[in-house]
Amino acid sequence: MLPQRIILVRHGQTAWNCTGRFQGHADPGLNGTGQAQAKEAARRLAGERVERIYTSDLTRAVQTSQLIALPHGLSVRVEPLLREIDFGRWEGLTFDEIQSRSPDILKAWMRDPFAVRIPGGETAEELKLRVKEAWNRISGELPAAATVLIVAHGGSLRMLMCLLTRTDTSRQWEFDMGPGESAILFNGGNAYARVIE
Repeated sequence: MLPQRIILVRHGQTAWNCTGRFQGHADPGLNGTGQAQAKEAARRLAGERVERIYTSDLTRAVQTSQLIALPHGLSVRVEPLLREIDFGRWEGLTFDEIQSRSPDILKAWMRDPFAVRIPGGETAEELKLRVKEAWNRISGELPAAATVLIVAHGGSLRMLMCLLTRTDTSRQWEFDMGPGESAILFNGGNAYARVIE
C-alpha cells in the first residue's frame, strides 16, 4: 500500500541561493539562514507522526533532513535519485552569466526543458524518470498507512508532486517551494492531493 501522507521539504538556503547561482549536483552546504530555516521546519514538523525520513544525498538536503529528524528520533535514509536536476556546465553560474555564454541553448531549454539537454547535464525528462524511480524505491519500502517525510530540491520536489498528484509536468511551477518550505500530500485513493494549510 502507498503511504497515507507524504511531507515534502525543500532544503534550507545556501550561499548560492543568495547569489542566484545554479546549484544542480554541486554541493554547497547550508548557510546561517539555511540552518535557521531547517531548524524552523524541524520545529514546525515536530508534532507529525513520521515513520521514515528520506533525503537527497547532497549536503544541503542531508543537513536539513538531519535537523528535522532530531525530534522524531529517526535516522535519515539517503536516496541519491532525489538529487536536483544536473545543470552540468551551468552549475555555479548565474542566469545572466549563462545567458551571455550560451543564449541560444538557454532560450531553447527554457522553451522546452524536457527535450533540451543542459550542456553536460540532463533534461527535465531525465529528472522526472529519476524521481519516479526514487519514489518507486521509497514506496516499496514503506509500511501501510505510513507518513513519510522527504527532503530534496526545488526541481526534484516539483517533479515528485506532479507525479503524485497526477498533474501534467508542464504545470510543475504550480508546486514551487522556497528554501525550508514544506508541503503535505494526502492519499486520496487514485492520486495524492496537497493539503492546504
